[in-house]
Amino acid sequence: MKNILVPTDFSEVSAHALDFAVKLAKPFKAQIQLIHLEEVPLGDVSLHLSGEAGGGAISDDSLYNAQLFRSNKRRLETLREKYETSDVAIRAFQHGGGFLKGIQSYLEDHEFDLIVIGTTGEESIQEFFSGKHTEQLIEHVNVPVISLQDEQLYPIKDIVLGLDIEDEKYTQKAFEQVDIISRALNSTLHIIDVTRSHDNESMMQQLNKMAKIAGLSNYLVDVIEDKDPKSALLEYAEGVNAGLVVILSEAKGGLYRFIHHSFAARLTKKSSIPVLTINKSQFMGKI
Repeated sequence: MKNILVPTDFSEVSAHALDFAVKLAKPFKAQIQLIHLEEVPLGDVSLHLSGEAGGGAISDDSLYNAQLFRSNKRRLETLREKYETSDVAIRAFQHGGGFLKGIQSYLEDHEFDLIVIGTTGEESIQEFFSGKHTEQLIEHVNVPVISLQDEQLYPIKDIVLGLDIEDEKYTQKAFEQVDIISRALNSTLHIIDVTRSHDNESMMQQLNKMAKIAGLSNYLVDVIEDKDPKSALLEYAEGVNAGLVVILSEAKGGLYRFIHHSFAARLTKKSSIPVLTINKSQFMGKI
């Protein structure tokens, strides 16, 4: 992991995300890019930052935006100076297009291994940024996303990976990706399958076999019978004092998104533990 993206709206939860990202970046020797998404069309940020408008007089709105963007630039620089360390470099950027469109545009020109974002977990006006935007990333971006609600302690000694054992091809890829994080953090990986089946022994054997094929070393496997996988997974994670929960997400578009909130989006709202969501779509073409 070399590049981590952290969106900020200058709120407390986004500051927690930046702090977490800095701590996570250290063992990987990764660089952080801190970004603020401006509500202007793509390509207009540099115009407003300069306060110029093609040689003509600028409007009151353009002047206001120029002042606002310059203010945001100073706030970004303040954050960068506060959280940057001798081990972790932070670069700060502003980008137009609003949140989702802006992020997608930015990702077209830059490669990232991870996005870290703060979320309130509340159904409130704050949800517009810290909740709804987190869900948009999970649903639409092919980069793993860590969401968190509160300031987190370090180090991460235990990681819980929640899986659907029926989807072996994605399970194998998840093992490989999470193993990189687990080894770098020297953490124990707990591989959990929440099921309604009673054939627990067979599932555990299958999980162990796949873990060995993936080359995992410091891991445990368990199968939990429960009708509510979200609650069961979080209860297990809290029981082992996990510092990170990892799940696979299979986002769907169209009417489906309005009828069924994804498991990942619901989990991020309920979890006090940081949640790493890996979108299955990022594995397309690699399986």
